[in-house]
Amino acid sequence: MLEFLRPKRLQVHAQVLATRLTSPHLQRITFGGPELAAFLQTDGIDTPAAWVKIFLRSGESRAYTIRSVDHSAGTMDIEFVLHTAHGASGPAATWAAQAQPGEQVVIAGPRDGGYALPDGANWLLLAGDLTAMPAIQRIAATLPPGLPAEIHVELASPDDRQVIDSTASLNVHWLPAGAMPGSALCLSLLNRPLPPGPGYIWIAGESASIRSLRNRYLQTPWLDAKRVSAKGYWKVGEAAHRDAA
Repeated sequence: MLEFLRPKRLQVHAQVLATRLTSPHLQRITFGGPELAAFLQTDGIDTPAAWVKIFLRSGESRAYTIRSVDHSAGTMDIEFVLHTAHGASGPAATWAAQAQPGEQVVIAGPRDGGYALPDGANWLLLAGDLTAMPAIQRIAATLPPGLPAEIHVELASPDDRQVIDSTASLNVHWLPAGAMPGSALCLSLLNRPLPPGPGYIWIAGESASIRSLRNRYLQTPWLDAKRVSAKGYWKVGEAAHRDAA
């Protein structure tokens, strides 16, 4: 049965159907099951950058962006970031690396990921690290044809590059990570002028660097909170960071 946690937020059981590495540090897990199939009819499930919370049998829980939904099959894909050079794996990533078909988790949500392309935007900037890749890919797939879109992604390994499918006019920059998470992203973006005219910025990744970028962009006279969306997905030194921005 579906259980209401709060208005429009559901909690369901889901089963692992399949797992595969999509890059050296990204494990894709396909979830299914009758409760999940009903859950996938929830308002907001198809919103770009929407996320859910996954509860493991151990009691640990983490938030993850929905990578894709197959309504006809009643399945949902989530990509888990595995161990990287910037820190040891957490409990959810450790579980994901070893997950087997048939295992069960509890999934709650969906929640909005903060992406809302304004009417009249004539350019888009998407930026983040490996944790933001699923959201960036899902956003890119929904963009209007021909829309100029700059994408900047900081990666600890060049082997984690992935194809980004879109009918927009993409200009993708893969940035080798520096000693501090987010430093390469900040260096690239803060020294890069924004395109002229009205646009929109969506950035996500390590909390401190994303906050610095947000604060800088909000000093631009023609950018306001409706045209800059910033999400701190994780934070150096914190096991279960919760974005307060």
